[in-house]
Amino acid sequence: VTLTVYLIGMTLSVWSPTSGGIVRMTLSLTVIMVEATGNVTYGLPIMLVLLTAKIVGDYFVEGLYDIHIKLQSVPFLHLEAPATSHWLTAREVMSAPVTCFNRIEKVGTIVDVLSNTSTNHNGFPVVVPVAICGLILRSQLIVLLKHKVFVELARSRLTQRKLQLKDFRDAYPRFPPIQSIHVSQDERECMMDLTEFMNPTPYTVPQETSLPRVFKLFRALGLRHLVVVDSENTVRTGILSHCSIENTFFFFF
Repeated sequence: VTLTVYLIGMTLSVWSPTSGGIVRMTLSLTVIMVEATGNVTYGLPIMLVLLTAKIVGDYFVEGLYDIHIKLQSVPFLHLEAPATSHWLTAREVMSAPVTCFNRIEKVGTIVDVLSNTSTNHNGFPVVVPVAICGLILRSQLIVLLKHKVFVELARSRLTQRKLQLKDFRDAYPRFPPIQSIHVSQDERECMMDLTEFMNPTPYTVPQETSLPRVFKLFRALGLRHLVVVDSENTVRTGILSHCSIENTFFFFF
């Protein structure tokens, strides 16, 4: 009996508040503590202690897991946007100018854009001529270049070689870098039709959209890129990415 009382007292006074204040978990830690003490009667008091420790800890600093997420630079978005972000709009946090491709683009242009070390863009709007008509990813372009899915001559009308879905699945998730793709000088003059491979209905927002609304779109729809357009639906305005939204909240809030 003395040992049981000692374990319950230590659980309520030391182990529960310490663990709850560090990892900020309630239900899972309650189950662990109940299993450790072997007495389900104290489940409710343990849960109240853990909940109190979580509330007090959240008031002063983030939890251990949240701190490690920031240390590892993982682009993770919280449940709600900061209250002080309501005065910001998409125009103020977007990346501009945005790099775009034409629906039928020259292979040399695609290789030069992907090889540019000053930028590390992963999503590229496709425009005709300046109005957005789709979005294509860096990984898709690399697979297309690897399999040389383009016509042999820039002025010829030969059809492209058909690419199977298996070709993209085999490359996922370790897509080869652009430096490993060899493109000859003659192939740089060829043309690539992106119509078949791009996302023809990407999500877009006006440049005056508030940042909390943009945040909710990324959270609810699981977006990686969000194109910012002007009143004429032109994409020369800018683009938002998951990382840029997370970095905005990290540095300013």
